[in-house]
Amino acid sequence: MKILLVDDDTLITESFEIILSSDADFEIVGTCENGKEAVDFVKVNEVDIVLMDIRMPVMDGIEACAKIKELKPEVKVIMLTTFRDFRHVHQALHAKANGYLLKSDEVKRQMHTIKNVFNGQAIISEEALKEFTSAKMVALLTERENDCMELIAHGYSNKEIARRLYIGEGTVRNVISIILDKLSLRDRTQIAIYYWQTKDDE
Repeated sequence: MKILLVDDDTLITESFEIILSSDADFEIVGTCENGKEAVDFVKVNEVDIVLMDIRMPVMDGIEACAKIKELKPEVKVIMLTTFRDFRHVHQALHAKANGYLLKSDEVKRQMHTIKNVFNGQAIISEEALKEFTSAKMVALLTERENDCMELIAHGYSNKEIARRLYIGEGTVRNVISIILDKLSLRDRTQIAIYYWQTKDDE
C-alpha cells in the first residue's frame, strides 16, 4: 500500500518512514510538512493512505483531511497525533477521517491499524477512544437517543425502531438527526461504528 507521511516535524516523518519501510506491505511514496502540501501531493500522485498530524502550519490536518476526502474519497486518511481529547477526535470524524492513531501507541498496534484501515475498517486508538467516550457518550445523549442508537447498531429500520420505541417514524428520523448532530457523525453507519466501539470499551 502506498503511504504519504504528513508532519511538520521531520524527525517524526523520518522515524515513521524507517519503521514502516521494514514491512513489505508498506511503500512510502512521499512526505509533506503541512496539510496544503499533502492536498497538492494527493492531487497528482497515487496514494492509498495518508498518515497525518493534526497541528501543522499553513493548513492543519483536519482541514487537509476534509479536502483530501472531497477530492479523492477512496484515499484513506489516518490522523496520527498526540491529541487524545474529545474535540479533536470529533473534528477528525467530522472531516471523514478513516482512523485516529496516537503517536504514543505501540508500533505494532500502529502498523496493524494502518492495515485494517486499508482493508476498510474505521479505527480509533484505544487511548483516544477512552477520552472520546468518557467525555460525552452518556451525558450528551438522552435515554431515547441512546435507545435509538442501540437499535440502529443492531440493524433495525426506522419503521422497526418506531414500533419498538412506540414513537412515529418521523420522530425516529428527527432523533437520528439529533444524534448525528450531537456526535458530529455523518450517517447511520457511523452511528453503528460509534456504538460498537464504545460498547467494546466498556
